[in-house]
Amino acid sequence: MSDVMFEEREQLRSAVRSVIARHRDVRGWLESTAESGDGCDLGLWRTLAEEVGVAGLLVAEDLGGAGAQVADAAAVFEEAGRALSPVPLFSTVGLASAILLGCGDAPDAQRLLQKVADGAVVATVAFHEIDSGWFLPPRSTAATEKNGEWHLTGAKGFVVDAAAADIILVTAATPTGTGLFAVNADVSGLQRRTLESLDLVRPLGVVEFEDTPATLLAVGDAASQAVAGGLDLAVTLLSAELVGAGQQCLDQAVAYVKQRVQFDRKIGSFQAIKHTLVDVLLELEMARSAADAAASAAEKWLHSPGPENATAFAIAASVSKSVCADAFMHIAEETLHVFGGIGFTWEHDAHLYYRRAKFGELYLGTADEHRERVARLSGLGERRV
Repeated sequence: MSDVMFEEREQLRSAVRSVIARHRDVRGWLESTAESGDGCDLGLWRTLAEEVGVAGLLVAEDLGGAGAQVADAAAVFEEAGRALSPVPLFSTVGLASAILLGCGDAPDAQRLLQKVADGAVVATVAFHEIDSGWFLPPRSTAATEKNGEWHLTGAKGFVVDAAAADIILVTAATPTGTGLFAVNADVSGLQRRTLESLDLVRPLGVVEFEDTPATLLAVGDAASQAVAGGLDLAVTLLSAELVGAGQQCLDQAVAYVKQRVQFDRKIGSFQAIKHTLVDVLLELEMARSAADAAASAAEKWLHSPGPENATAFAIAASVSKSVCADAFMHIAEETLHVFGGIGFTWEHDAHLYYRRAKFGELYLGTADEHRERVARLSGLGERRV
């Protein structure tokens, strides 16, 4: 990477951090949302979209976006993860934009990307069906065509920012294979329920469809490839977010051990604490390397989405998810141990990072599921003794 690109990326990172710092912290947002019921901090989101252009990072310039590289978007996700910012960045950019990019030159997909780039809408993706796997094609959610118009019936679970979304991308079974559809949140036949989520700063919901009007974006192989590539990009950006959150945990732990005194000594002088934090640092750096490699593979796939690059990207994304999720889970646990009792209380943010770690561990597939996927994509057969 050239010095100019590195400097521009650091400026982007600094701008995002500055905007987030100017707004209320997560604690204040949680206290206010408990009363108002808001799912996202839309004020902060609009500021990030208008001042920094985060909504259109991955969107081409001719569609009103920034045309940035995946590594630039990953840097933004790191900063959002570091602050646990309650904004629809993951749903709108990490999921919706990622899948729309895979739709190619489809006119309706291009129009949606323009809306996303403007920061005018919050978008999300409903692809996970109740009692189903993350990467399985839709089964119970079906699309039927009536007089030239498509209608959806079924339900999707674990939809990120479902309550705040203006546009929902939905996968559904059609007579000719998997279809990808866009649904406006204000249409008839659409019901949304908020789930009680372990991660208090990332709302999840269930979306139900009952003869709901929808716009077809892609169908068959085109839809399947767009969704598969988009979810791998979502996995990559989620990994970057976990790295940012892990870095914040480590920074907080280091600052704490430098001031906490026990037995007339700062606890940072104890060898056991030193060893723990060094282990955490090593895990974090390995996770960062895996996330960077996935971002690089994603960039190659976006510029040349052939089968070879798609497979290499899928492998890199799964490696990144397994490494980053495991690392952040361990970092969050060790952070709680370093802080002791105060880390488990509502007054401290350590438990919020632990909750995010648990979300990252499970959402879009566990580490074991991704390791199995890497083995399958690499052509490694079942091991025989």
